[in-house]
Amino acid sequence: MIIPRKQMQKIVEELEDTIQKNINIMDETGCIIASSDMSRIGTYHSGAQQVISQKLDELVICSQDQYAGAKNGINLPIIIEDEIVGVVGITGEKEEVQILGKIIQKMTKILIMDSYQNNQKKITENMKNNFVFTWLFATEDSGETEESMNLRGQLLGIDINLDRVVVVLGIVNKKQNEKIREAEVEQKLFDRIIKEIRRYLKQDSQHLVFQIGTKLVIFFHSSKTAEVFNVVKQITESVEKQYDCIVYCGIGTGGTNRIEIRRSYREADTACNLAMRLKNRRIKVYSDADIELLLENISKHDREMFVKRVFKDCQEGEIIRWVQLLRCYSENNGSITKTAEDCFIHKNTLQYRLTKLKEMTGYDPRNIKESIPLYIAMLIYEFDHVV
Repeated sequence: MIIPRKQMQKIVEELEDTIQKNINIMDETGCIIASSDMSRIGTYHSGAQQVISQKLDELVICSQDQYAGAKNGINLPIIIEDEIVGVVGITGEKEEVQILGKIIQKMTKILIMDSYQNNQKKITENMKNNFVFTWLFATEDSGETEESMNLRGQLLGIDINLDRVVVVLGIVNKKQNEKIREAEVEQKLFDRIIKEIRRYLKQDSQHLVFQIGTKLVIFFHSSKTAEVFNVVKQITESVEKQYDCIVYCGIGTGGTNRIEIRRSYREADTACNLAMRLKNRRIKVYSDADIELLLENISKHDREMFVKRVFKDCQEGEIIRWVQLLRCYSENNGSITKTAEDCFIHKNTLQYRLTKLKEMTGYDPRNIKESIPLYIAMLIYEFDHVV
């Protein structure tokens, strides 16, 4: 095992804070790779070399002249899996440091193992990220066959032949009300959210969670969109409560092979973008977003002209008020009582406003046929503006 120098310096600093003594960590060659005394890093410690070459349980140095590059103190081997991977030394008088020696030796071993395991986790996580990226984006000329993908997946504990539904999450910072960017310190927030989602889904190891760009992607081991929707709703509520953020979700349709999984990802990403853009529903299922998808394929100029034709000579502020009223009215399925309650107005006031809307636009929202242009104009306006 190669001891990473940066992590060893952190360990030295942690230990020094605990025992208030100078500490050195030497590698398997006797070179000091971490020390409380920065001037000693990179120098040779012949006492440590003696511990390694003779496999000593400890080496007490009583004088600086005994071993080149060494000071008085105690030096103990760091043994991991029956192999001496380095030496830890504590500077000081024998009576002071010998009692601490065994404790520091054990603490150093624990910290090194913890650092090693964390590094291994990071390596495995990077391998999984690379695998998922290939799974979703690799071109035909990349040389990745179904057989090689299957094998790589097996080695990483990922079965690529299962039914899956892909979900894409967009995270918005509530305080700044803007999309979180990876370039900012917000990466730590992403990491915590990923950890929380994995904890929530840990009952099935084939539920996969990754970060792709500035979004999170979940590969649900399921073929039922409705089932995924319910789980996603619980996850987003939990994440929003804990991390003071807004989570927008897009859910694709189910798939099994690579082509279907890629289609599910594209659908989920499109649905997520629509959710973030429209903000009328935080979770959007791609298969339920027919009208919104149609609007996305119409040019912005044509969308703007349609809104102007429907709302005629209305000023911007008036359009916003009519759109908000129409949204509330449609969400309450045309119920005068419920809409009036949600708008905090009397039912007669609501009836008056609906009549006024009819006079200004020529379309009556209470008439099914005439309400269609109003509903589409509302969707377009929400599509292009924050209401």
